[in-house]
Amino acid sequence: MKTRQIIITAAVLANAFLLTGINFAQETKVEAAKEKVKEAKTELKEAKAENDKDYREFKTEVDLKISNNEKKIADLKVKINASEEKDKANYEKKVDALELRNTELKKKIAEYKYEGGDQWIVFKRGFNKDLKSVGKAIKNVFSKKD
Repeated sequence: MKTRQIIITAAVLANAFLLTGINFAQETKVEAAKEKVKEAKTELKEAKAENDKDYREFKTEVDLKISNNEKKIADLKVKINASEEKDKANYEKKVDALELRNTELKKKIAEYKYEGGDQWIVFKRGFNKDLKSVGKAIKNVFSKKD
């Protein structure tokens, strides 16, 4: 009978130690998972802050380029007034089109809702292409390639 009690007691103690060990291992895994989540949130915040900074810098840079385009267009209008009468209509048409494109770019950047990620990269690439196109066209207004 005593042997049986000793065996039962040993089995109960073994189960208690086993369950405690399993519980400890689970707590360790939960703590590790919580730490990984915390690190991921920190990395996400840092990435978002960097992307937001990139957007603000891009917008500032673009606003400056658009403003410079506006000044160049105003200078072109002065040059058109001094040009020969036969070319004025053609030049005015070109400059009006450039002014419209520049205004559209200004409106597009002002209305853009920054979301980050792939949409931002696509928007930025397309916008830069359009802005460069307007800049080149401004430089070539008086070229005789037409």
